[in-house]
Amino acid sequence: MTKTLLVDGDNLFKIGFHGVKDLFVEDNHIGGVFHFVNTLKKFLEEHDHDKVIVFWDAESNSSFRKSLYPQYKANRKNDMNDYKYQSYLEQRVRVKQYLEEIFVRQAESVGNEADDLISFYCKVVKDEKIIIFSADKDLTQLISETVTIYSPVHRRYYKNGDKIKMGSIEIPHQNVLTYKIICGDKSDNIDGIESMGEKTLVKLFPDMLTKSCTIEEIRDNASNILQEKKGKALNNFLTGKTKSGILGEEFFILNKKIVDLSQPLLTDDAKELIHQLHQDTIDPTDRGYKNLMKMMIEDGLFKYLPKNDEAWVNFLRPFLKLTRKEKRKIKN
Repeated sequence: MTKTLLVDGDNLFKIGFHGVKDLFVEDNHIGGVFHFVNTLKKFLEEHDHDKVIVFWDAESNSSFRKSLYPQYKANRKNDMNDYKYQSYLEQRVRVKQYLEEIFVRQAESVGNEADDLISFYCKVVKDEKIIIFSADKDLTQLISETVTIYSPVHRRYYKNGDKIKMGSIEIPHQNVLTYKIICGDKSDNIDGIESMGEKTLVKLFPDMLTKSCTIEEIRDNASNILQEKKGKALNNFLTGKTKSGILGEEFFILNKKIVDLSQPLLTDDAKELIHQLHQDTIDPTDRGYKNLMKMMIEDGLFKYLPKNDEAWVNFLRPFLKLTRKEKRKIKN
């Protein structure tokens, strides 16, 4: 079975751009580019893959969810000055140029989020063993027998049957969707049930800690609990009360649409793109490691490689291996 690596591009790029602040060539910051390419190189060196696809957030990527929930990600602010933001955009484009030369597939579609593209790929592709490279816990919803998550932040795999830490608790990965429907997501500005944090959630519904629980099961359980004891959080849950008011059934319907990655919000063009990614081979015309080396020299990246005669070869080796595999597919 083909071993495929799906990379959450913006997630990895932001980690490097904001985290590797001291890598400069002359006056140009290159931390975002170097961290991305070097991280990918190290991962491919340690973990063999037959195919690599990097997914990017595109222009107007939040439009689907904002049409359903106008305050979606309204808390996100760009606090970079003009100089830093221009560097961010230039390095992001440069990473894409590097990936073209090392036979890494890329996916981006206007109006669509990378999470949904990744989700749809996992949903329709059944003949590949998939690793998702991302620190985004939303994607842990996709864990299955054939889909595993690797978090570059925690430097560990999350596989079928594992638990995921959400706040101060750990829950089975099957419950991440249920958790996010009920508790919302502060980072995306999605309201949850008022007074229902993770501790209250598992106090009322301890099964969330040990076994798979659907939102329907939790709601049925809540009705039974209410007959035995009263409580503000429980009443809020049953009435769908958030800080914005009492929404009733609409709360559960809306939050599920926004956070449920098993039903990705994608345009038809994006879905077609995913099918093509799965089926098509890469055009090798004008691609190759010599172009990569030229760009690395232009950008000054070799300044940060180990000082030995094998530095170039060691850096290029995992990318050359991937290139050979992709060229073999063309011949076959």
